[in-house]
Amino acid sequence: METKALYDLHLHTTASDGRLTPRELVRAAKSSGLRAFAVTDHDTVEGIPEAMEEAAALGVELIPGVEVSANFGDAPVHVLGLFIEYREPWLANFFSEASRRRIERVHEMVGKLVALGVEIEAEAVFARSSHGTVGRPHVAEVLVERGVVRTMREAFERYLGQDGPAYVGYEKVTLRDAVDLIRRAGGVASLAHPVLLRDDSLIPRMVDDDLQAIEVFHKDHTPEKAAEYDALASSLGLLHTGGSDFHRSENGEPPQLGCPELTEEAFERLRASTR
Repeated sequence: METKALYDLHLHTTASDGRLTPRELVRAAKSSGLRAFAVTDHDTVEGIPEAMEEAAALGVELIPGVEVSANFGDAPVHVLGLFIEYREPWLANFFSEASRRRIERVHEMVGKLVALGVEIEAEAVFARSSHGTVGRPHVAEVLVERGVVRTMREAFERYLGQDGPAYVGYEKVTLRDAVDLIRRAGGVASLAHPVLLRDDSLIPRMVDDDLQAIEVFHKDHTPEKAAEYDALASSLGLLHTGGSDFHRSENGEPPQLGCPELTEEAFERLRASTR
């Protein structure tokens, strides 16, 4: 018997690089039967007020969140902040600066692509971001649109992935910086999609930077990998999070939201950790 998904703690909207507005995402979560879910846009909390308003109207629980771009040594990492107090003025100021860095990053990526003989302009990339944060997915969309690649996946594999010729790393916001930011905002800090680290041996060292949780369950984690992260989190005394990392539907399909593996017990432990 298939387990019904009750939670999803990793979702994106048009405030960063998702394709549903905050209001549309809340409606999709309601239709999916989720009991609680988190909006975790990249380096911005701008979509949360609209989402909160819709969640209140529909009677569903929205967890304010964010996905912070950072580095651990030379490794780029993303840190989910869950249950944050998103209305703090200093938090908005921090992400305003992050937005400036993202714009500079797009210009650098476009410059590398042009040097590779790919016809692309930064203005076309910015036009793909209807609201808020701009990033690699918007560059990938333009590459698909121009016929340089056939799919978003191909764009990342050929050009924009971490080992790709047009990849540009993040400015050095450290893991410690990200965790401190999240905890100052009253949230719990979780390492997002750890499989993308490619080096699980780094995770135990992250505990020294006060990391509190691991995204054990993620769409890119095989059942075997999720089991490894489950055991690792337990051995390190870290909490479990999980989510679909939803950005957009493919081929006109309904949004696939929910993380069936994340239990009510794990969710309530996360909530209790912020008190």
